Amino acid sequence: MPATAIGRISIPKGWAYDVGVSFENTAKPILVKSVKKKGPMWGKLRQGYLVHGIVLGDNRKVEGLNGGQLKTLLENTSKSPDRKLLVQVAFPEEVELRFGSNHTYNHEDVGFEQLGNKIILKKIHNNELKQQILPGMQIGSIFFEDVGVEVFGYKWSDLASCLKGTTNCRINMWDPKREAPRTRKTSLPRRLDLELPAGVADLGLQLTATTSRAGEKQLKITAASAAGTKCWLGGQGKLLSGMLVQTLLVDNYVFSDLKTSQGLMSTLAKTSGRPDRIMMLERPEENGTISTSKIINGKLSKSNAPTVKKDIKTQKNSIPSSNTQLGLEFEGTATGVIRIKSSSIRNAKVGQTIVGFIDKDGTEYSDIADYDLREMLDMSQNTRNRFLVVKDAQWEDNVLSTTAEQECEL
Repeated sequence: MPATAIGRISIPKGWAYDVGVSFENTAKPILVKSVKKKGPMWGKLRQGYLVHGIVLGDNRKVEGLNGGQLKTLLENTSKSPDRKLLVQVAFPEEVELRFGSNHTYNHEDVGFEQLGNKIILKKIHNNELKQQILPGMQIGSIFFEDVGVEVFGYKWSDLASCLKGTTNCRINMWDPKREAPRTRKTSLPRRLDLELPAGVADLGLQLTATTSRAGEKQLKITAASAAGTKCWLGGQGKLLSGMLVQTLLVDNYVFSDLKTSQGLMSTLAKTSGRPDRIMMLERPEENGTISTSKIINGKLSKSNAPTVKKDIKTQKNSIPSSNTQLGLEFEGTATGVIRIKSSSIRNAKVGQTIVGFIDKDGTEYSDIADYDLREMLDMSQNTRNRFLVVKDAQWEDNVLSTTAEQECEL
């Protein structure tokens, strides 16, 4: 539980309002919105703390301030020694923490525990993370970047195996006073391309043959394998339960006989030595059907490519001015598509494609290659108002061949 006592935190001499801390301007007491990492108040103030007032160098206490008034007072007394903020320790409404091989923190840096219907952050082993937050917050939701799945309302017993090793995820921590999610919810990606490492001959997942309402055969992931075979994705593989296996690409050759688990397992075993394999998954539509495509002699014909919604939305995402803070990895495919491999940008998800770049002047560039994008990012570094335009990937993005006559053998 957060403390309610009001303590005194010393203010460095010369420290003014705009150096590393932002406050809510109108709130009383004043809410700390953010604290600059490694700034003069880093580790002293934290997001969510409440400032009730200030004690000046002559021991005068000033209370009942709003953020704007505190700013003025700090600036006017910046040369005064022995100033102190009157602070109440409190939790922010929510804060995002990022873990995994693509981020600063490791899963071993924290310890969680199930208390009633909430998963509480009990221990912090990383000194830097201790400067940012305090133990006691609860897990609100988790977005697993490697598989594009977001979960709510899970028990710790369900999540513990997923939050290990190099798993990249963003954990949205909530104020412990906030009501926990009432129901368990899993938000699956609309489409997901999974790169299969060479040597993987068994997915380590349970697969079930089903039939759609339209009478089409489908292959659904139902759970992690109970046969002892480990999934190459680790514990997070079970989060893909409900996704449908659409096809398997090996060197841009499309395998069609994947409507039974035996067919998929046989294909995986035969291609386990190949380095370039992509398994394409799709989320069932609400009516229980998915868009499908005809496959001719093992190749997707352009005219029969999977259904693409022409009105698919693109999203403009603001990116940091410094490329070192970008937190984004992408690659150009053989078909000229820029695919996101890992991302710390909130609305740019793994598996999506980058379709445009907008510079500081508002000029939008589209139909760009990955090397064009890298050059644009380098040339625009240290400028504000940069944006990436992304969209959900389309199946045809990964297909080179267009006709049956162009078929080639592996």
